[in-house]
Amino acid sequence: MEEEHLRDLLHRSGLKSTGPRLGVLRLLEEEPAVRTAEEIHQALLAAGKKADVSTVYRILELFSARGLAEKQYLPEERRYGFLLRAAGHVHRLICVRCRRVVEIDHCPLEAFEKAIEAETHFAIRGHDLEWYGLCPACRAAEKKDK
Repeated sequence: MEEEHLRDLLHRSGLKSTGPRLGVLRLLEEEPAVRTAEEIHQALLAAGKKADVSTVYRILELFSARGLAEKQYLPEERRYGFLLRAAGHVHRLICVRCRRVVEIDHCPLEAFEKAIEAETHFAIRGHDLEWYGLCPACRAAEKKDK
């Protein structure tokens, strides 16, 4: 992603463009996968960028608070990772092995949501849904490993 575009994303989120923030944002943009703060920190170090792990955590939490990133629970690892926030209403498939993310651009829950509203008399304002499993590449690798 171009440097100017990254700076613009930060600016529109009310954030200053600093080297560590630009580095973290670039890494989140590079691949559609959930990445932990530790992994992002290691990638920054490998790229010759200086940032301690606590700075990376603070940046990721700030990005989450400002709507640039999403904090995603990784149930099989019992920890959190981060990914760029998608525009609009999105559901995801997340591979539990490689953490690749596939976004589903349509909502399969509209009729179900209306039924829940009718049954409970709640005025539902939104929902989140993620599916966890193995992507095709990880399924093939798992079969090969057996």
